[in-house]
Amino acid sequence: MNSIQSHYPPAPNMVEVAYECHVCRYSYQHVASVRRVAAVLNRPGVPQGVLQFGGQYLHCGEPMKTKSCELRRVQAPLVLTPGARLRMYEVLINTRILGCHCGFRMEMPD
Repeated sequence: MNSIQSHYPPAPNMVEVAYECHVCRYSYQHVASVRRVAAVLNRPGVPQGVLQFGGQYLHCGEPMKTKSCELRRVQAPLVLTPGARLRMYEVLINTRILGCHCGFRMEMPD
């Protein structure tokens, strides 16, 4: 499971879930009961990746914490017409480094 969000319009014990199938690699999103989501997340042997739950990111079943913030430079070459001079364009992006108590880290745009 990749994401669990509030269902809109609000419905008792229902949430919106998004996930990717490991076999076909397609992404899916649908409404599910909290009970069914809990059953999937609590199955033994199910590998847990990063789960987005509302505004939190969870790894190892605990919310990840901001470890630091960085300013990253992303560059890409661009040629507008054949034979034209190659130009480099860049964008600066503020990012947050999130960390888990197990040592797992991820970087995301802020």
